[in-house]
Amino acid sequence: MCAKRRILVADDDAGMRRACRAMFESDGYEVVAAKDGADALAKFDAGRFDLVVLDVMMPKMNGLDACAEIRRRDALTPVLFFTAMPSEASAVKALGHGADDYVEKSRPPEELRARVRAALRRADAYGDAARRGGEVAEDLRIGGVRADFATLTVEQNGRSTPLTKSEALVLRLLAGSPGRFFSREEILAEVRGAGHEGDDGALRVLVSRLKRKLGAAGGMIVNARGSGYKFLK
Repeated sequence: MCAKRRILVADDDAGMRRACRAMFESDGYEVVAAKDGADALAKFDAGRFDLVVLDVMMPKMNGLDACAEIRRRDALTPVLFFTAMPSEASAVKALGHGADDYVEKSRPPEELRARVRAALRRADAYGDAARRGGEVAEDLRIGGVRADFATLTVEQNGRSTPLTKSEALVLRLLAGSPGRFFSREEILAEVRGAGHEGDDGALRVLVSRLKRKLGAAGGMIVNARGSGYKFLK
């Protein structure tokens, strides 16, 4: 029998923690709850988790700082923000701190459930391909930069920088078909799955963060037609 997938949920609202626990446990996950960012980081360090869900505004350590600390320890575990802060700037900050996705609490519960399932599917796809030695485990070389999709890292000048799965998916999509224009909708479908509404701010910061990690090679990713991106030949 397969072990249950483990989700760490951090929120300073006890009612929200109970609601998330009930929802995720009804979906068959094992849930560990944390009352703030510091508590979340301590529990992350003490256990193994398949996914982390963080609120942003929490005492002791906010969700942004907790996410950044998690990313220093682990580049692979998916991190989602689930927050009442609806502004585009909040989404930009969340993704800029290494999160894989961002869901507003005003959205229907099924939205969070769908994003969690999508994030776990992406994690499984990378893990399965790496074990098989399949396509995702291959390297991609762009000038002096090497992207390793098995370990989700980019290496240049002897320095290794972690990629989130979302960044890796975008890089594979664009660099796998140089010169081809990909619309915003196509890119978001690759990252989040078909049927999700676009988020211009979140996509812009994701691509900007990816380009920064690629260094000079990031200039190969260009905005095309004002509503999408392509990788230069």
